[in-house]
Amino acid sequence: MDDDRLEARLQVAQAAARAGGTLARDYFERRAELAVETKGPHDLVSIADRAVETAIREAIAAEFPDDPLVGEEHGGDAAETGWVIDPIDGTQNFLRGIPQFVVSIAYRHGGRTEIGVIHDPNTGETHSARRGHGARRDGVAIRVSGIGSFEHAVLGVGHSPRHAAELYNATVSAVVSAGAQTRNYCCAALQLAYVADGRLDATWDPYLLDWDVAAGILLVEEAGGTSVSFEPGRLGPSADRLIAGNAALVEALRVLLP
Repeated sequence: MDDDRLEARLQVAQAAARAGGTLARDYFERRAELAVETKGPHDLVSIADRAVETAIREAIAAEFPDDPLVGEEHGGDAAETGWVIDPIDGTQNFLRGIPQFVVSIAYRHGGRTEIGVIHDPNTGETHSARRGHGARRDGVAIRVSGIGSFEHAVLGVGHSPRHAAELYNATVSAVVSAGAQTRNYCCAALQLAYVADGRLDATWDPYLLDWDVAAGILLVEEAGGTSVSFEPGRLGPSADRLIAGNAALVEALRVLLP
């Protein structure tokens, strides 16, 4: 695909993410009114998730009607070329009144992620990347941190009922014993954006879905970082573990973690 068509999709992704974020924030302000359903233990969905995804789909389809789309709430067929949407990553936070949730949009061509956008409607920040063109926050170039030792590192960690508590406990114990501090924002896409921005030095999660990470992994890579190979299907139809960060810490985590 030529540069002009990819750049056009980047611009549409940014606009759609911001519009979706505005809608999400509006629902957030009146979240007590929302109907909420349970998909599984601590796995919730609200009318807001579905409405935001619908708005994003419509914005993309208005410009690229033939592009396939897959999203967390409305599904779709995953394609080698097409869009991957998480309308509200951090739904638990959203529904509890915690302003740590984001909109995540990625575009793939030929199986390779070419565009990633993560918008935080609570801070107004938009992190974006286009393969080969670097990563940015609100238009300003960003880089992963240069901290390569656990003694000075702050690491994102993830947890969900989909994996054993023992795995989380063992991981946190290992990295804290090695000297690191940890943060769990309960929002994988936000943690990846923070890794790309150097606010976190690396992040780990033993079970994530494709739409959680599609945009964020590209952000990290374009900001000079790396990740373990994320291969949906190894832990479920769309799931795998994640380690992402600067190269030194990713390698150290690969060796350290169970």
